[in-house]
Amino acid sequence: MSQTPFPLSPSLWAATAAAPPDTQPLAQSTQADVLVVGGGYAGLSTALHLAEQGVRVVLLEAREIGFGGSGRNGGQVIPGLKYDPDALIAMFGGERGERLVRFAGATADSVFNLIERHAMDVPHVRNGWIQGAHNPAALELAHARAAQWARHGADAQPLDKAQVARLIGADR
Repeated sequence: MSQTPFPLSPSLWAATAAAPPDTQPLAQSTQADVLVVGGGYAGLSTALHLAEQGVRVVLLEAREIGFGGSGRNGGQVIPGLKYDPDALIAMFGGERGERLVRFAGATADSVFNLIERHAMDVPHVRNGWIQGAHNPAALELAHARAAQWARHGADAQPLDKAQVARLIGADR
C-alpha cells in the first residue's frame, strides 16, 4: 500500500478558505509560453505575475490549489529572509545587499497589495509580528534583529514582557 506524502484529513486551510475554483484535469493538448507545476504560493504567484505581463501560462496542480505546504502553514505573512540585514549585506556587498534587504522587507507589502488589487476573498489582517524569545540568547537575537530592521526603515522595536502580554492577551 503506497503512502501519500500529505495527510488525507482536511487542513485548516481547507476548513476555513473560500471555496476553490472549479478546475478540471488537463484532458487535451494545450500550448503555453510557460508551464507552472504546482499551485502553492510560489506557483500561483509565478503564474499570476507572468499572466499580468501577457505571458500565456498553464498551471498544473496534482491535487487542489494550496493543497501542499502552502495550505499547511500558519497563515502568517512575515517579511524577511533566513538572514538578517547585516548578514545579507556582508554576503552580497553594499548595493546588492541593500537591494535584497529592501526586497525582503517589502514581501508582506507585496502580498497585501495583491489581495487588494485583485479583491481577493481571503481573510487578512496586518497587525505586525512578535518574535518570542524563550531564553537570553534568543532575546539577544530578537533585539539585534529589531535594531537591524529599524536601521533599514522598518517599524521594529523590542517589547518587554508586559507589552507582549498586553498585545497578545496572555502573560506566558
